[in-house]
Amino acid sequence: MLVGAAVAVGIKQPWLVVPIAMATHFILDLFPHFGILESDTPERNNHPLFRTILTLDIILAVLGLIFLPIILQHIVQWWVVFIGMLAAWLPDVVWIVHFIHDKKGHIRKAPTRLTLFHQKIQWFEKPVGIITEIVWMGGMGTFLILAVR
Repeated sequence: MLVGAAVAVGIKQPWLVVPIAMATHFILDLFPHFGILESDTPERNNHPLFRTILTLDIILAVLGLIFLPIILQHIVQWWVVFIGMLAAWLPDVVWIVHFIHDKKGHIRKAPTRLTLFHQKIQWFEKPVGIITEIVWMGGMGTFLILAVR
């Protein structure tokens, strides 16, 4: 979502922000990510570390969606930041649906080509991947802080 906000600040054109923010999502999925026990979904979903990181991600995402459009509105219209953030996050909706289905014990539908592609490009999901995510978050946060000044 931070990248979606950065795209909105850098591009400022709503009709370009959405496709670029969505594309950056897939580009960033090529880099190492945090992940744990990817081969055992039920165990992963219940693992305390996974649950903690997931909870922190949700809290930061909600706070970002509330405050970044307000903070950045003197650079670009608030709604452009908001849609940029949502567009950058949108490809991950499929994982939320899978998580909910898995927690309820429902059987997943066969994955679409896009989901298979999305899974394949996320080639490295291990606990150490959190380092990449923290570095990237710091870089995007720094860019946005400098943009505000």
